[in-house]
Amino acid sequence: MKKFLAIDYGLKRIGIALGDNESRLALPYKIIDNKNKNFVLRELKNIISGEQIDEIIIGMPYELSKETGGNPMMKNIKKFADFLKNILDTKIIFEDERSTSKVADDLLKGSKNKKRDDVAASLILQSYLDKI
Repeated sequence: MKKFLAIDYGLKRIGIALGDNESRLALPYKIIDNKNKNFVLRELKNIISGEQIDEIIIGMPYELSKETGGNPMMKNIKKFADFLKNILDTKIIFEDERSTSKVADDLLKGSKNKKRDDVAASLILQSYLDKI
């Protein structure tokens, strides 16, 4: 069984979701405050070792037009992914995340939990799991 960790990267918060290829179900797991790289790395290492993660899926807000050089958030996410690739011994894959935050907002309407980041991460991971 392969285990996956999904990341919905944000400048303030990072949503985390977990899933596996047997159940093919992605579940919200945690929200990490994006205090600094070392704090985030420590949190991710703890989750990766504790949950025995095989692959990391990072949401990427691809643009509809490939002609543009990428929006600033795409550049931040690529920089974050490169940082992780240099330190972690875990495969990293990008998954299209367009609209996941809006869908997460819709799912949380009426909920007391207003933080959508882990739900958005689960939507990213579910999209990936549905393809494999």
